[in-house]
Amino acid sequence: MQRSPSPVPARIPTAQKSTANVVVPVGDARRQYPRADIHVRAHLSIADDPSRYFEAALPTINLSVGGMFLESSFFLKIGTKLLVTLQLPQKGREVKVKAEVVRVESNVHGASGFALRFTEYLDGSQVTLATHFLSPVLREFLAAYAKEHRFSASAEYLAHTADVLAAWELKKAELGGDVWNLFAAKPT
Repeated sequence: MQRSPSPVPARIPTAQKSTANVVVPVGDARRQYPRADIHVRAHLSIADDPSRYFEAALPTINLSVGGMFLESSFFLKIGTKLLVTLQLPQKGREVKVKAEVVRVESNVHGASGFALRFTEYLDGSQVTLATHFLSPVLREFLAAYAKEHRFSASAEYLAHTADVLAAWELKKAELGGDVWNLFAAKPT
């Protein structure tokens, strides 16, 4: 088994469904974003190198805002840079990212494949991913809040507000929770 020299967890955590039909991560607390068992086809090609050609479609084992694990009987070299496109389940929102192979696993009794860390999000994909993971929780919260404060909240309002709150949570994670300096004057 080959392992990345970078400090990435060797074990892929399992996920459980909560009663609110939201994926709840279980396992490794070192991850910045929770992973969920999401099974879709990821379309891969070599990124940023037109002289090399590679194209494949592989099933995902799990997915997070920061990366994914792909099931595969072939392996790519650690450090390989890829362009990845996939459609999220249910609403089919497209995610397009650049990624790097960070771990390869060859298991006799489990899933063999490789892990990707996302290095660049294209076309708003970071918010799309964050919204996918947070949307059910956020919509439930917004609907309860609207009901408690007695105002009408259309499905469109809930969807747009959930997107904004997901983007806010994503920004908080990027800043390490220090959102009070988000709009502070930048030194010139």
